[in-house]
Amino acid sequence: MVNLALMDKVLEVDKEKKRVRVQTGIRVQELVDGIKEHGLTLQNFASIREQQIGGILQVGAHGTGPKLPPMDEQVISMKLVTPAKGTIEISKEKDPELFYLAQCGLGGLGVVAEVTIQCVERQELVEHTSISNMEEIKKNQKKLLSENKHGKYLYIPYSDTVVVVTCNLYQNGKVPQSSSPNIAATKPYSTSEISTRNASRSSDPVKNDVDINELSFTELRDKLHVDKDHVVKVNQAEAEFWRKSEGYRVGWSDEILGFDCGGQTVGFRNLFSSWNPFQTKLERP
Repeated sequence: MVNLALMDKVLEVDKEKKRVRVQTGIRVQELVDGIKEHGLTLQNFASIREQQIGGILQVGAHGTGPKLPPMDEQVISMKLVTPAKGTIEISKEKDPELFYLAQCGLGGLGVVAEVTIQCVERQELVEHTSISNMEEIKKNQKKLLSENKHGKYLYIPYSDTVVVVTCNLYQNGKVPQSSSPNIAATKPYSTSEISTRNASRSSDPVKNDVDINELSFTELRDKLHVDKDHVVKVNQAEAEFWRKSEGYRVGWSDEILGFDCGGQTVGFRNLFSSWNPFQTKLERP
């Protein structure tokens, strides 16, 4: 196993070309923090910012936005440590064929030690969170994709609730009039209730009220057990949480585009046409 965690430096910043050269062990958040003083940021972000740059680029991780490419498309050049040819430097201009093989190479051609990334000017976004349902999403899919720079749907199982989150450039200080974000506060269970419900299923119970008050909604959800009937109730509570959280907020793109996934999750991935995604019927247990 190769651990690049200590290779975490920003090596060079070219403000004119908006490019940065970094070691690939640097984490996304560390990179963003390191270049914001130069007025730069990444073009797009995946949800989780604790990932190392080498990993997020080599697997072709993506953010949101129908017109924005996956993150590996931001790579201009790279330094590759190979078993046969030693350390080589490749770029779009000098070695296009090898570069495109290695650009999203999953580490199969060698260890990517350094990358030069095309950045963009740091930008503020206005985020809009709203509640919809599957039928409305089907009707408005094309419009949502064409009118928003970023967009995502959060479907809550055992409900007909779909959380719609769109983000666009914050221009001229203008935010729609219903701009007050109503971020719901929630404390659905006491410490003793969570500890009792969770005692037989978790090695990490919540111990006191201080712990509970420091948990986000999704972290609190992760402390609860996984009995199906209880999950249905939790999901109904989550749907209500999001209804109370409808509104707008403004922030830097690296702050807005991240997402609190909430600890342990089970993910299902489906590939479909972005213009007609509802041909596939998804069955849930």
